[in-house]
Amino acid sequence: MVGHIHRKLIMRLLLACLFLSLLMGTAVYFIEIKKIDRYVGSMAAEESKGFARATRDYLASPEAVKREQIVQEGRKHIQKGHFVMVELYDSSRQKIVEVHHPEVQAIEEKIKQHIINPFMDSEVHYEKFHGRGGQIYVLVLTPLKTETGQIIGYLNGVYKVTADAMAEIRNRIVLSLLQVVFIVFLTAAVVYPIVLALNRGLIQLTVDLSQANIGMLKVLGGAIAKRDSDTNIHNYRVTIYAVRLAETMGMQGRDIQGLIKGSFLHDVGKIAISDNILLKPGRLTEEEFAVMKAHVNHGIDIIDNYDWLKDAADIVRYHHEKFGGGGYGAGLKGANIPLNARIFAIADVFDALTSERPYKQALTFTAAMQLMDSERDSHFDPNLFDAFKDIAEIMHREVSDAGNMTLENILDGMIDRYFLST
Repeated sequence: MVGHIHRKLIMRLLLACLFLSLLMGTAVYFIEIKKIDRYVGSMAAEESKGFARATRDYLASPEAVKREQIVQEGRKHIQKGHFVMVELYDSSRQKIVEVHHPEVQAIEEKIKQHIINPFMDSEVHYEKFHGRGGQIYVLVLTPLKTETGQIIGYLNGVYKVTADAMAEIRNRIVLSLLQVVFIVFLTAAVVYPIVLALNRGLIQLTVDLSQANIGMLKVLGGAIAKRDSDTNIHNYRVTIYAVRLAETMGMQGRDIQGLIKGSFLHDVGKIAISDNILLKPGRLTEEEFAVMKAHVNHGIDIIDNYDWLKDAADIVRYHHEKFGGGGYGAGLKGANIPLNARIFAIADVFDALTSERPYKQALTFTAAMQLMDSERDSHFDPNLFDAFKDIAEIMHREVSDAGNMTLENILDGMIDRYFLST
């Protein structure tokens, strides 16, 4: 039980960490993207300044030599991989220089989608976009001004972020995200022992309540068994048989918890049956048997008022159903009978046949199995019964002649495993 609570607390903290990591990581990612946009834009603008100075010289004194110097400057930038397109406009908005890298053809459509009006105002503008493989480009507009602030032309270019800058960008994003995740999980690691300490009393109360419920289960089951047959050892044996069969079928966890509860309380409704019928040594009349069958409904009425016993209802309600039909309770058959009830029916009949009662002698193991095998399809689920046959003889040797203390120890081990250690 304590281990289950710890695992549940850890799982919830992990889920909270994942949620916070996702939430904060997304926020940090977009913040970093904004920073990167400004960073990339500033790189592009800075790269354009040297270009602008040469262009201003030419516009101030247009000479063929100076124009060629601008063209060479553009080609130099393109060869270095800084720009893939450079366009120069004069103050009359006429293009005077245009230098392109062949790469421009691959991103021509992207450029058209993000084009900036080259004559919009007197400020530097840039717009980022992505090409193939996530390559970052920046469309840059730089107004060219004189010392007095007069605009004498415009530089329009497509700046290509270098591989080193791309790697730096990726590293910044990854590092920021890793820092967020680390901080969130470090906080959870610090908070966990604090939360655990604050809830230690609650955990102990939960364990105590679970043990009290199990104690109540044993007491109530034992009281019913003693009223019916003067012993609660039948409850121990039939529960052990049922749990072993369920484990063989691969069941676990909460399903077996319900099986244990139902096995203890399968006949709890017999509290409402009068002693004249319940303890009658001879065969019951039809009227008496009809009254006896009502113990199923009485049992449901009793456990239905306690949520902790809800999962015992399958056995209490349906343990007298038969796989081929003809049982009582709800008249179910086949797979419509809940699995726990089908498992319990095999364990219950086997123990009844191999146990001595005031009104009958115990059958030998072989005789009991032969009798049950004859009802393999009519009374019992054939697949479950086949699995039971594989383990029945070993269980019978271990359980049938065991004393009350031995059986209680075996059962306590099962209860610890499925109620207190999960």
